[in-house]
Formats: sequence, structure tokens, C-alpha cells
Amino acid sequence: MNTPEKGSNDMKKIPVYLMLIISAVFIISCATDKPVVDIKKSAADYREMANHFYNIGDINRAVLYFKKALEEDQKVANFSGIAMDLNNIARCYISSGDNKNAEKLANEAYSINKRIKSLSGLGDSYLLFGLISLKNDKYDEAEEYYIKSLEMYRKAKDKKGESLALGNLGSLYIKTGKYKKAQKYIEDSISIQKKLKDHTGLAASYSNLAFLAEIKGDDKKVIDYYTLALKEDQFVENSIGISTDLANLAAFYKKKGNYEDALFYYKRALEVNRSIGIIQREISDLNNIVEILKVLGKTEEMEIYRKALDELKSAYIQKTE
Repeated sequence: MNTPEKGSNDMKKIPVYLMLIISAVFIISCATDKPVVDIKKSAADYREMANHFYNIGDINRAVLYFKKALEEDQKVANFSGIAMDLNNIARCYISSGDNKNAEKLANEAYSINKRIKSLSGLGDSYLLFGLISLKNDKYDEAEEYYIKSLEMYRKAKDKKGESLALGNLGSLYIKTGKYKKAQKYIEDSISIQKKLKDHTGLAASYSNLAFLAEIKGDDKKVIDYYTLALKEDQFVENSIGISTDLANLAAFYKKKGNYEDALFYYKRALEVNRSIGIIQREISDLNNIVEILKVLGKTEEMEIYRKALDELKSAYIQKTE
């Protein structure tokens, strides 16, 4: 990946809920009658709205509002805000598979963070570089970036960023089979997330611990951790996280042959995904429900869901053509 100073272990982060600290300085902008502090607040409001759409899986609207935040920050040359907005848009592009444009924006954000000597901003940049490397299956490079990100956040005394970097390292070590290291980094992240009351972060961490518990064959802990993840996402009404947690529980019960419980959780996941309009997840839920109902011999109910599945697939194909 062509990133600045790659040899120096640069790394970049996916800003999840990055908070803009707004200085209470009432300066009048040359480009608008609004005070600078109001423009920064407007950018922060757009950013909050964008994060909401991102968390319910509406990437297009997330990009729209992150771009509105960028426009506001550009009006007053709010460099830290501009870098944050660029990173957030890049994060959306990664989610939609557009790694090329994501990398371009990530590099632009990095150059800003480096110029203004923002340690937290550099942590953000390195974390996002790490994610891009991970998407390109460059695991060693991703690890270098994540470690650099962790160093920047610690220098900045940015605990939220530190927990993100630790969590990303934990996820990377799971992917590369380094389970003991993964457990340590995830638990370190959780200790910070609990202090910060970072519910979405805790949900992700508990899901990772559930995965590790499954590898160890500890079925009780698997259910306990996935249930904890669900509770955390429910607390902040993170719909896409709730959908994931329900599907994780359903998949585990299905794997264990507990079809009644699996059916219950797939149906709940389907309800969530219908409400937020994530068609790919709806199709996955319906496929699993049809399969389980067939195993349970509930033919009449199975046909109802099969019909819904066929109709949804047909509508999705027409929509994407």
C-alpha cells in the first residue's frame, strides 16, 4: 500500500465514534455570518448523524452526511475536523469495497494530521491504514500500523483510541490464529471500554471473546459472551450490532443442533434487518429459517418463509440490475 512513511510502521484507524472537541471561541468566519464555534458544532452534528446511518448499515447516507461535515469543517479550515471527516468517508468506502478511494482519502487525512502534529489524529490514520492492509490480506503490515496507532494514542493519552487499537490488534490476532495474544489485547481493551462506558466497543469485544471461547469448546461462555454483546448493543440501540449479535447466537445454536433456539434468534434477527432494510442479511436469515424449519418438519411454516425468500431475492435482483 502506498502510504506515507510506510517503513516507519505507520498505521491508521477506522474512527467509530470519534468526538469532536469544540473550542468555545466566538470568532466570525470570513465565509459566513455564523461564528466558527457554530460551524464546528454543525459539522459535529452532521458527523453524529452520519455515524447513526453507518451503524444501521446505510452506507450511502453515512457518506452523504460525512461529506456535509467535511464541507462545514472546510469553511473554517478546521484541520483536525477535516482529517476526521476524510477518515470517516474512507471508512465508508472500505465498507462498500472501494479500497482505492479509501486509501486516497486516508493518505490525505494522514498528511493533515502529520502537519498539525495531532497524535490522536495520527492514531486514527494509522488505524485506518491497518484496516486497509487487513482488507488486502497484508497481515504483517496491518499489525505494524495497529501497533503504531496504539503508540500514538498512548502518547496522546487518548483512552478511547487506545481501546480501539487494542481491539483491532485482538481481532487481527484472532484472524492469524494467535489466540493467546488475542485474548490479552481484547481483555485490555475491555478494561478501558468499561471505564469509558463504550457500549458498542464492549459489544465487539464480547463477540470476539465468544469466538475464542468457542475455539476452547466452552459452550456456556460462548452464549454468555454473545448475550453480553447483545445487551451492550441494545443499550445504545445499535441496530446493525443487534442484528449481528442475534445472528451469532442463532448460528451457534444451529451448529450445536439446538434448532428451536436457533430459529428463535434468526427470526429476531430477521425482524431487525427488515426494520433497517439490510436486504442481504434478510436473505441470509430467511435461508437459515427455511433450512431449520425443514429440519424440524414444519412444512407449512417453511413454505411461508420460502415464498418470502423467493420474493425478496427477485426484488433484490431487479434492484441491482
